[in-house]
Amino acid sequence: MLLRQMKFFLAAVYCKSFSEAAKQCYVSQPLFSLQIQQLEKELGVKLINRGNCNFSLTPAGENFLKPCERIVGDIQNLLQNMQHFAEKSQIPHYTIGCKTGYNVCRLLNVINNMNKNTEMYHLEIIYGDHEQLMLMLKNKEIDMVISEDRKTNDKHLQSEIIEIADLYTCIPTTTIPKDKSVLDISELAYHTCVIISDRAHASQEINYYRNLLNFYGDFFVVRDVPTALTKVIDDQKKSFMPVPSNSDALFYFQNFTRFLPLRAEKEYLEITYKIFWSKNESNPKIASIANHIVSLMQDH
Repeated sequence: MLLRQMKFFLAAVYCKSFSEAAKQCYVSQPLFSLQIQQLEKELGVKLINRGNCNFSLTPAGENFLKPCERIVGDIQNLLQNMQHFAEKSQIPHYTIGCKTGYNVCRLLNVINNMNKNTEMYHLEIIYGDHEQLMLMLKNKEIDMVISEDRKTNDKHLQSEIIEIADLYTCIPTTTIPKDKSVLDISELAYHTCVIISDRAHASQEINYYRNLLNFYGDFFVVRDVPTALTKVIDDQKKSFMPVPSNSDALFYFQNFTRFLPLRAEKEYLEITYKIFWSKNESNPKIASIANHIVSLMQDH
C-alpha cells in the first residue's frame, strides 16, 4: 500500500494537480486525495500545501521528494528484473503422445529420469489412439508421438525407430492345448479379435489390424487394456487380443490367459514402433529430445 501511495505522491508532484494526477493513476479524485492523506498520516508530516490555487510542497514534502523518487524507481527496476528473470527461468514443457497399450512402465521410467536429470525442459505423457495422436501432432497440440509405424509416408513427419516388438496373441487358457507354444493367425479364423480404440477411430484401427494380421474375422472394439482382457476371458465366444511383446498387458490376468507368439503364413509377426515429430518444427530441441528418448529406450 505504501508503494502505491508514494507513486500517487510523485504523480501529484509531476502533474501539479490532484485532479490530473488522479486521471493518470486511473482513480477518482476523492480516492486519490485519501491516499495522499494516508501517506501523510503514515509519515507523520504534511507533504502538500492545500487550500490555495497554486500547487506546492511543504518543506517536509521537498525533503521527501528525492528519496521517494529513488525508492519508487529502485522498486520498479527490481520488479522488472524479477519479471525478466522469471520469464528466462520458465522451463519449457513438451508433450509426448503415446499409443495406448505401449510399454507404459519402461517409457515412464525413461521420462521420469530425463525430467530428474535436466532443468532445460519438462516432459509430459498423454495416451490415445494412433489416429487421434497423429491429428494432435499435426495440429501442434502435442510435440511428439510414440506409436506403430503404419507406413503412411507422411512427408511432413520425421521419425526414428524405438524398437521392433514381436506380436503375441492373448487368449484364454481354456481355448488352446497346454503344449501349444505358437499360434498361426489361420487357427483364429473363427475367433473374435479384440482391439483397443475410441469410437471415432475404430474403423481405422480395425483396418490396421486386419492388414497387419491378415485377419478377416470379426472385431470387437473396447476402450482400454483391462476391459479388453476381461472381454477375452469372459467371452463365451472364442476371442483373442493381439498384444506386442513390449506391452504391459503381458503382466495382467496371467492366471487366466496365455500369451503366445503369433505367426502368419509361418512368419512371426512384428510391430515397428517409432517416435514421430513434425518435420516443419522450428524448435530444434524437439528432434534432440526425440533422439535422446530413442537412445534411452533402447538402452533401458
